[in-house]
This record gives sequence, C-alpha cells and structure tokens, in this order.
Amino acid sequence: MKKLVTLLSLIISIALFTNCQENDDTPAILGIDYVGFESDFQIGVDPNGNASQEVRIAVSQASGSDRTFNLSVNADMTTADASAYSVPSSITIPANSTVGSFMVDVVGANISSSGADVVVIEITSEAESLIKSDPITLNLKQVCPQPETMLQIVFDGYASESTWGVFDANDTLLFTGGGYADGLAEFSTTMCLSSGTYTFLITDSFGDGLSFPADGSVTITQNGVQLVSIVGNFGNQASQEFTIP
Repeated sequence: MKKLVTLLSLIISIALFTNCQENDDTPAILGIDYVGFESDFQIGVDPNGNASQEVRIAVSQASGSDRTFNLSVNADMTTADASAYSVPSSITIPANSTVGSFMVDVVGANISSSGADVVVIEITSEAESLIKSDPITLNLKQVCPQPETMLQIVFDGYASESTWGVFDANDTLLFTGGGYADGLAEFSTTMCLSSGTYTFLITDSFGDGLSFPADGSVTITQNGVQLVSIVGNFGNQASQEFTIP
C-alpha cells in the first residue's frame, strides 16, 4: 500500500507543480503512463489450510474505459512450488479509476516450512510509452494457528542410523526425517500440530538406539511442556504417544 500512496502522491505533486508553472513540457509530464504494484509483503497461511490475499496496482492515468494489464510469475526469481499458489493472468482497472486489484490464492500444505518461499509477479503488458514498476515479491509463509511443537534429537555418534516420524490418530504420517550424516550432533525442527493425539516413532538401523559412543536423546515439547522423552539404548525402535491440548 505504501508504494500506491507514494505513486499517487507523486502524481498529485507533479500536477500541482505544473499547474503553477505551465511550460512546453507540461503536457508530456502530465501524460506519463505508469503502472505499478504496491510494496512487497508476506502472506501467512495455516499449514493445513488455504488463504487468499488481495494485491493492488495503481496507474497514473485514469481512462474512460477499463484497462487490462497482463501478469506473469517470474520463474527464475520464484522459489515457491507452483502448486503452492495461484496467480491470475491479468488484472483489470475499472474505467475512471487509478487503482485495481487481483487475488493470490495460497495452499498452506504446499509451502515449505523454511519460510523462504517467495512468488515474484511482474506486469508483462507492452505498450508504447508505458512505464512499469519492478515486480512484486510475495513471501509465502506457514503460520501455525497454535503454539508450535518442537522436536529435538541429540544423536549418539551415528546419526545416519536414525529415522523418525510423527503419526496422527489415524496412523497417517505427518512429519518424517532421516538420512543424517554421521557426526551430526543434533537436529531440531518445529511442527504445527492441532489438538489431538499423536505418536512419535524413531528407528535405529544398527539396533542400539541412541547409545554409542554416548547416549543421545529425543524430546518433544510445546510451550515448555515436555511431551516425549526417549533416551539411550532403545534397540531397533521406540515410540511414544503424546497429546496436544
């Protein structure tokens, strides 16, 4: 929105200045044809839900008829998976208006939990004398509606032997990990889990749990409350059920 305000303020300033000091360049200045996005921003979405967010653009010249501008996603600059978002191919600014908007739809389950996903949208319309702003960058980020659950694994000396998973009450695998390098000291991650009962399972391919050359451990916590604790030699596998209130 700041970019829209800045753009419109600039247009008004030019108009006021040129009205006071008219010269041969006045028609050219007032005839600038500019279209631009608002400032970059973040779209937060529940990992288990969807979200729709309005994106605005502004033009320097109102028209007596609708104006349509083509949009496209810059694939080279976009890091989000194409399944995580939906962007229209064009936007229409209504007649006699200088502002228009379009909706970006986001699928929470298809966004990386890293928070680094971005989608970059640009105006691709080509017209003589049309000046276009830089593309807009939207950061797509999972936002958990409840306190996040923290998993921390302290490995023994052989992290490559460990594989883990978190299952819901229907035995559906929600989160998993493995393939760690030997010598890795520890691993931690956050999980967005709604209220319910879950099972944490860890397996060890060698069959000595987290016990050599030193005992390792697994803890799951939420809001500082410990929900799972597994330490040392548990053989080939160990599992614990836990509940998110």
